[in-house]
Amino acid sequence: MTFPTTLPTVLGTVITPAGLRRLARKTLPADAVEIRVDAFLAQKVPVEKIEAALKTRKHPVLLTLRIPAEGGRRAWKPAERRALALRLLPHAEAIDIELASARALAPVIAEARRTGKTVILSAHAIKRPATAAQIARWTAQFDPRPRTILKIATQIKSWRDLQQLAALLVNHPDWPLAVMGLGPHAAQSRHVLAALGSRLLYGYLDRPAAPGQPSATEVKKMAGKVSL
Repeated sequence: MTFPTTLPTVLGTVITPAGLRRLARKTLPADAVEIRVDAFLAQKVPVEKIEAALKTRKHPVLLTLRIPAEGGRRAWKPAERRALALRLLPHAEAIDIELASARALAPVIAEARRTGKTVILSAHAIKRPATAAQIARWTAQFDPRPRTILKIATQIKSWRDLQQLAALLVNHPDWPLAVMGLGPHAAQSRHVLAALGSRLLYGYLDRPAAPGQPSATEVKKMAGKVSL
């Protein structure tokens, strides 16, 4: 399997032990499944159980080992996160690593690229909208490369916040970008941003993993309306 290249790609997020069973289903309202490893460890799910579920997968998988500063649910030791990412990587088609963690997890990025995985480099403004300066710093750090996507997710509290994210897609039409809003206006903002070319749409398969996250079923319907 390889990570989908459809535009947009619908990712169904899983954060509960019961949700792990979705990996073995033949059909899902998503093109790929995001496994939030940090959420599982916060619930004391054994790594062996996560690994066993990944081996049953019928769909491409994105691994996410999120840090608390960007919405994660586990306080990681850098060496622990590197080791676990490398352990699980053979059982996935993509991995999400924050721009802020790219240097610490450079061996993981290198291994993902060596083995043909997709790398999503992400940045998040969880509690308040990102400033123009923040977004400029994130884009300056991004080097567009094959099988690499820049993901930016930020709170949306005004029309201006949405315009700022839309401008990213308009100003960088050739970049592999996934841009999305968080909070009460998340669903509406994602519809607009997907229509402008955002590569990824996230929806939950079991429980919401981010503020305002819609279900994968809702997102799949949305994707059908905005497919280009």
